[in-house]
Amino acid sequence: MKKASCLIMGLLSLIMTAQAQTDVSLDGEWQLTVRGKDYHVQVPHTYNLMDSLEDYAGEAVYRRLLPISPDMKGKTVRLCFEAVYHDAIVYVNGQKVGEHLNKGYTPFSMDITKALLFGCDNTLEVKVSNTYIDKAFPYMRHFDWANDGGIYRSVRLHVSGQQTLRYVHVTPSLNGKARFDIRLWDDRVNKIKGRLTVRNRQSGDTVFDSDLMLAKRKASHHYSATITIANPQLWHFDHPNLYDFTFSIPGSDALSDHFGFREFKVEGRQFVLNGEPVRLPGIESMSGSHPLYGMAEPADYIGKTVRMMKDLNTTITRFHWVQDQQMLNLMDETGILSQEELSWWQQPRKELSPELRQTAKEALEEMIEAHYNHPCIYGWGISNEVRDNHAELQLLGDYVRRLDATRLVDALCNHTFETLENDPSLVLDIPTWNDYTGSWHGKNREELPARLHRIRDAIGQRPLFITEAGLCEPAHVGGDTRRIDDMLYHIKEWQKADFVCGYIYFCLQDYRTQMGEEGLGKWRIRRHGVTKVDLTPKPSFYVLRQLMSPIDILKVSPANAQKKGGLAGQYDTDDTNRDVEIVLQVKNSIPSYTLRGYTLKYRDGDGREYSLALPDMQPSESYMFVLKNINAQYAFEVHRPGGYCVIAY
Repeated sequence: MKKASCLIMGLLSLIMTAQAQTDVSLDGEWQLTVRGKDYHVQVPHTYNLMDSLEDYAGEAVYRRLLPISPDMKGKTVRLCFEAVYHDAIVYVNGQKVGEHLNKGYTPFSMDITKALLFGCDNTLEVKVSNTYIDKAFPYMRHFDWANDGGIYRSVRLHVSGQQTLRYVHVTPSLNGKARFDIRLWDDRVNKIKGRLTVRNRQSGDTVFDSDLMLAKRKASHHYSATITIANPQLWHFDHPNLYDFTFSIPGSDALSDHFGFREFKVEGRQFVLNGEPVRLPGIESMSGSHPLYGMAEPADYIGKTVRMMKDLNTTITRFHWVQDQQMLNLMDETGILSQEELSWWQQPRKELSPELRQTAKEALEEMIEAHYNHPCIYGWGISNEVRDNHAELQLLGDYVRRLDATRLVDALCNHTFETLENDPSLVLDIPTWNDYTGSWHGKNREELPARLHRIRDAIGQRPLFITEAGLCEPAHVGGDTRRIDDMLYHIKEWQKADFVCGYIYFCLQDYRTQMGEEGLGKWRIRRHGVTKVDLTPKPSFYVLRQLMSPIDILKVSPANAQKKGGLAGQYDTDDTNRDVEIVLQVKNSIPSYTLRGYTLKYRDGDGREYSLALPDMQPSESYMFVLKNINAQYAFEVHRPGGYCVIAY
């Protein structure tokens, strides 16, 4: 009887919460006014894909009616933007309700309750700007990506009771403990009653479900509760195990999200994931590159991008700026370690002005608050290719650690081979190098081994992370053939240097950029990718895929066959014996990690599909298998636990 009573109370709580809070999408048709002309557009939207506006850097105004219904009366209504580039001044019924300035990539919201009218139309107006300015990151025209202005990510209304949740942050530990930090928009409330439910996404089992009475500690903004989950399934790029949760305040509000149990850190000269040393390869994607979508990428295209990265055997990546929530959700689900960064690229050098420093702090705080729960995120980046900014990195690094003490903090540097022990990246958690030896940094790529040697001596017993490298056309000619040759040379040298813990190749696609060397308008690009702007693979895509595979195929031969002398017909063959012997070796360079849960798939000579579960396989070890009655082509594939093919024969 007691269990039935608890179930009824739980259902009533869910019903009350559903009645108390809801989200209303504002994506869809809006009116846009720019340069004195009116247009009907679909939000998410950027006006820099429109004819004659491709290079426009200035102001525009978006308008629409708000779907305000009578049942919203007496509720709290917040207007939530995933991002607007880079300024947004917001009016409801002609009344200014808020602004978000100089920060074009982070989510923000505002309470519009007092500006609403019931029984008549409610108008929403958003004044935006993508003017090049010295008060924002990126700074002026010092950035190598698209200057796409507009409401380029989703917008919604969030309707709740008086107690509205601002965030629920989860800090998990490998031992199964998870601390939940909960904050309301109204910091004056000192006590709340809520309900926390946690579910294992893989099994569907509810692993925690309980009412909580929470009180804030003195001088704290949030409430905290720590729970323990027995035998947690850890998050790993090969096993991206997730836990879904909902924290609800009955009759008022609810917030649902997910998290993962994982630990990623630097120990000595190594990356360590969940206690296991790893050396990791990856690639960076430049969002906004497709000329049909720009920065307003639809969900299916974001999904295609992530699948392409995973098909490449990507285990780790970084982003030059804060990404869409959909992108990070997919990184969580497919298993790609990721870093988000403050969009501070090359300029200004040295010290920031007090105004820019404040903007940096606000952007970092918004980024971390919005994306704290993503297990894919291993680090927060502060600057990229900025010189002589040691003091700022120390100050902002300390600020980030106060917001999140669980992740790496770094800066990405491209003159590490010259600045050595004085390089800005050494101020933070890991030395980095954007390695363009042979292109941007000297035409002689043969200097690379000596440069690596000097860097090793300068950083001591710390690792080096290659955070960018590749070939940019047409600044450096030679086409994809040169890209392949350059890629093979650099990766071979990084693999030989045992203190190099990983690399991120640049980049996935030829990308749209306001400083591109070729093309006009929305077709202005840098030809830097292993795919074209629409993700069509080039030959270099397949070479990089092979290089980033954790497995080499050492042998494929008829089983129990005898070798003959001479070059032709090396084996005695027996057409009645279609068994084949193969030898797989796990790489122990970059990549290097233990393989668990992999499968080998092939069709036999009669067209039947077979799937062979492989044992746990260790770096540098070789493993022999016999495939029975194989197909005439000897074709087979090795797959990750999530189904992605790592290598095919």
